[in-house]
Amino acid sequence: MATHDVTLIRMPRLLIGGNDIFFEVREDGSKLGELRISQGNIHWVPADHVFGHTLEWRQFAEIAAEQGRREKYSY
Repeated sequence: MATHDVTLIRMPRLLIGGNDIFFEVREDGSKLGELRISQGNIHWVPADHVFGHTLEWRQFAEIAAEQGRREKYSY
């Protein structure tokens, strides 16, 4: 099974307004891509790519519900 490291590489204040939050995602030490979270959408940019994939929050929720693995989440 692959090992994943997720690093927060940019963090604004808690309320996301005009500033996005950037996560760097690595798989077995190699950069898999960046996850960018904003007030309006979520954006995935694969490693070594300029263009990425954007989903509005409603679209993301639908995909997660349809394709995600269902499990109990505890804080």
